Amino acid sequence: MSDTSRILCPVLSKRLMSAEEAAEMIPAGAKVGMSGFTGAGYPKAVPGALAERIRYLNAQPNAKPFRISVWTGASTAPELDGVLAEVDGIEMRLPFQSDPICRSRINNGTMDYVDYHLSEVSQYAWSGFLGKMDIALIEVAGIREDGSLIPSSSIGNNKTWIEQADKIIIEVNSKQNAKLEGMHDIYYGTALPPNRKPIMLTDPADRIGEQYLACPPEKVIAVVETAAADRNSPFKPSDDVSKKIAGHILDFFNKEIELGRLPKELLPIQSGVGNIRRRTRRPGFRPLQGSDRLHRGYPGRHAENAQVRHPESGIRDCLFAEPGWHRRVRREYRFLPRQDHSAPAGHLQPPGAGPSSGRNCDEWSDRM
Repeated sequence: MSDTSRILCPVLSKRLMSAEEAAEMIPAGAKVGMSGFTGAGYPKAVPGALAERIRYLNAQPNAKPFRISVWTGASTAPELDGVLAEVDGIEMRLPFQSDPICRSRINNGTMDYVDYHLSEVSQYAWSGFLGKMDIALIEVAGIREDGSLIPSSSIGNNKTWIEQADKIIIEVNSKQNAKLEGMHDIYYGTALPPNRKPIMLTDPADRIGEQYLACPPEKVIAVVETAAADRNSPFKPSDDVSKKIAGHILDFFNKEIELGRLPKELLPIQSGVGNIRRRTRRPGFRPLQGSDRLHRGYPGRHAENAQVRHPESGIRDCLFAEPGWHRRVRREYRFLPRQDHSAPAGHLQPPGAGPSSGRNCDEWSDRM
């Protein structure tokens, strides 16, 4: 299970310990920023060990309740939210969660919850509005020689947590594919208002930042090795309601095009996830009358099986992929390497389209 080659920094390799030992470094009342965004890239060992520690301590005679505040990028998974909520270990949760145990505690008033818009959380943390963060608990795919971190399968608020926290615990997950290295684009040029400048990002394929997370080695108090997969669950089958709503959406776009208020290629569209979005890409719902593709860029958060069946959707950017969709990609598409300027980086090409120098699709699906 251990893969020490993922920890190449000599200083940080000396701080390797078990999840139980790392959990002991998280005190009651701590504000803990954890990685994770919609079931991807969340820490999978230390939260469970911390939950067991909380369970044990709270069972002692005259024990004071042991609870922490949990900040993330979005929802996570039962291995984080679920196990900590089950032992009543979360005092306050932000900015988003989808765990049934958390939801029950929030609704009955035993867990505080702040429902911020995801895009606002980092700025609130930078400005001190949320108070001081004590510990960042971040999953990564590896640690480089200089101590910089190879991001895992999500970024979320990791950059902010690492910068704001007094101490950092790193989970190095060897289950995450090593080919994730180089996929990320982390921007370090931002600033708080009124000093914020425009971010020169105009296309989903643009790169403006760094491939790695900067991490001061002196802040790292523990490194834990794990080998556990992300929890990405498939969506439920579409129902008649989602089909009808999807049809109304496509009718709306077609009408706007007919009236000349939208171009045939549409404007940049960022869609969410779920059955309504999926039905707009299903057979029987042609994307748009007279349009071969939804949009040339298609900045989206999620790549789904329905989109891969319709490559004209122009998938170029996503946060996580629906389970099983890579099998379709592996069979029918190839990935054009970034050096090939005949197509944008990250663009899916059908067989026979474009140069024959495309990157092998198995490698691309592994990187995703």
